[in-house]
Amino acid sequence: MKPLEIKFLTKWYGPLCAVKDVSFEIERGEIFGYLGPNGSGKTTTIRCAMGLLKPSGGCVQVLGQQVKHGRATGHTRIGYLPGDFRIWRSLKASRSLEVLARLGDSDKAKVRRLELAERLDLDMDRPVGELSKGNRQKVGIIYTFQHEPELLILDEPTIGLDPLVSQTVHDIIREAAESGATVLLSSHDLSEVSAICGRAGILRRGKLVELAPISKIVREGRRQLKVWFAEDAEVPSLPAEKFENVREIKRQGRMLHIAYQGSADTVLKWLAQFEVSRIVTPQTSLEDAFMQYYSDDCDNVKETL
Repeated sequence: MKPLEIKFLTKWYGPLCAVKDVSFEIERGEIFGYLGPNGSGKTTTIRCAMGLLKPSGGCVQVLGQQVKHGRATGHTRIGYLPGDFRIWRSLKASRSLEVLARLGDSDKAKVRRLELAERLDLDMDRPVGELSKGNRQKVGIIYTFQHEPELLILDEPTIGLDPLVSQTVHDIIREAAESGATVLLSSHDLSEVSAICGRAGILRRGKLVELAPISKIVREGRRQLKVWFAEDAEVPSLPAEKFENVREIKRQGRMLHIAYQGSADTVLKWLAQFEVSRIVTPQTSLEDAFMQYYSDDCDNVKETL
């Protein structure tokens, strides 16, 4: 049994298909990144997994049970942090979290709640309405983790947090996974996903266009060359029509910035006819690899259905 299984999930909003035939599974103890720009279908997927939306097709299984719209499915074993987390503004943070903890083991949650508040440096004696956006997000993180759930579904967990607090949240997520929890992490922060996720799914217009380890996505992403030409040498124009997977990104002075996919053999052979003084190969990041799925010239991207 996988803690989270999504099979051919489809969701229509009238004539608009938000998610189409999305399928993936997450293993126990895995931190899985779920990537895509606004409107790609990430939040729709999450809401279907939580039973908040009724799928138009396909199904979702959480902790061995099929999710049914409008019915709690193992929610005492799930930690869910929505992207628009809201809580009673007039109550103190401590009181709000205490009320929510009663959905599960409140005694166990109390100890964990105090520990998390100390790590996140949150004053829980202030009303939620008086807290900054970042501190309200801390309340959401404590709410999500305080009952030590088996499955964590996190939609933009570090939004509004400063870098030091974000690092603490990353540590908390890693510790939960090391203890056996399963994590679905939806984020716009590609450095965050790269730092803590082992595998990721990438959505494009509601379809899953990649499902692979982060290392593979980066390795197979678009690579780059920065080429400096000698002082007296001609700075050539790249004949893009001769190269299927090469394009010019930028030209600055005597430097030509080139991106390519696959082997560098053809572009290096082309460069060999010119007087080159230096070549640098910037390291490919997850952001570089991610952007290839959204460039205008990438409509033939592979679709994983």
